[in-house]
Amino acid sequence: MKRVAVALGAVGLLLLSLTARPAPTQAAWTRPGFSTATAASGVLNPVPTLSCGAASGLLAVSIPVSWTAPPTTGNGVAPTGYLVTYSGTAGSGSTTTTAPTTSVGIPGSVLTIAGSMTVTVYATYGNWVSPASLQTRTITTTLGALGIIIGWTCG
Repeated sequence: MKRVAVALGAVGLLLLSLTARPAPTQAAWTRPGFSTATAASGVLNPVPTLSCGAASGLLAVSIPVSWTAPPTTGNGVAPTGYLVTYSGTAGSGSTTTTAPTTSVGIPGSVLTIAGSMTVTVYATYGNWVSPASLQTRTITTTLGALGIIIGWTCG
């Protein structure tokens, strides 16, 4: 009887191993609401040229400066504004303007003492700031007979 039970058990195992098994599958998971995005890079190029709107003027007159917009070819980004800084022994400060405007008037009243200041322009896009303009301009105070600032020159 024991032999019959062992034989039946072996036959049962053999039949079990011959029965159809489920086909193997590859698991796949997805995250609901997940999507892909692409990114592109851009460059905020520096302002290429900077010029004086006038060679000289009186202290009561603003000092005009203008520039050309940076190139936007390739992956260049068009600026949304500009930051104009001026600093030196004659005084310092800054002003901003929105694109497409490419000129500002620096108040003559910022010239506080005899000396000079350097003007630099930066292109802006949101909170990005370009490298300094490729050119700068120097504003120098002009003095009257008593050593009082009466005007400026720009070069």
